Amino acid sequence: MNKQINLSQLWDVLKRSFVAMVILGILGMAVAYFGAKTLIAPKYESDTSLLVNRKQQNDPNMQLNAQNADIQIINTYKDIITRPVVLQTVADDLTSPQRVLTKKAKKAVYGTRYNATTGVRERYVTKEAQPAQYKLKPAKYSNISSEDLSKLVSVSTQQNSQVFTVNVRDTDPVRARDIANEVAKVFENKIAKMMSISNVSIVSRATTNITPVSPRLGMMALVGLVLGVLLAFVWGLIRELTDQTIKDIDFITDDLGLVNLGVVTYVQRMKDMDQAIEATKLADDDGMEDVSETNFPQRSRRRI
Repeated sequence: MNKQINLSQLWDVLKRSFVAMVILGILGMAVAYFGAKTLIAPKYESDTSLLVNRKQQNDPNMQLNAQNADIQIINTYKDIITRPVVLQTVADDLTSPQRVLTKKAKKAVYGTRYNATTGVRERYVTKEAQPAQYKLKPAKYSNISSEDLSKLVSVSTQQNSQVFTVNVRDTDPVRARDIANEVAKVFENKIAKMMSISNVSIVSRATTNITPVSPRLGMMALVGLVLGVLLAFVWGLIRELTDQTIKDIDFITDDLGLVNLGVVTYVQRMKDMDQAIEATKLADDDGMEDVSETNFPQRSRRRI
């Protein structure tokens, strides 16, 4: 049986389901918020900016051509950064012990003196040269590969800008910072050797950002609220469409085309027959008083 529903019925569904919509909306919002906060690992983003700018020429036309060339070559730089030629070196640097300079080398200091025997001024060492001193620093991380870095590293640019940004998104804010800075350093050294040109410099280094960028808990809570409200409304609509009870006498005569012979009420429970007979007599005396409402509150609906 196909059943149509009009706007007034939708409004009735909305009113009857209002409490359920409020409850399920709040419940869905709470489940989505705390579920995302508990089950989804937060991710943090750190970024460093690099500038592409070669040595300026005196000719203004040459300067403009050089700037346009730098902007065009940024697309090539983006591809190189995300390739293993850079990321593998970054992974090796982060997972291998590093030799760190602790004391710079010092040159020998010389003085001069007059040799009375030979009659010439001689040069002699007053302070010996001191070699540079290094110490071995343990590796920062132990399980990073170039494949892992390719999933974490991305490059963003702006139109007609000579600055591009290396973005790193990771579950550890400190590691995201270290990866971004290492990628910028390695790329700056690699590109000078690969293209025989030193036109890349680091504009700003990455810093630790302790504010997660995902999951977006506010958006997740809003989605949970909308789904909860929608679920309650759909549930009420389904109940309305599948409800076969007759709520109006006119439905029998107008929609079904049947003759209304009267209304027969029945009860689910009766204490005794004498009470039922007495209630019927009272109803006859009062006119057409509803017996079920005065003595038998549990009256079932009339069905087709």
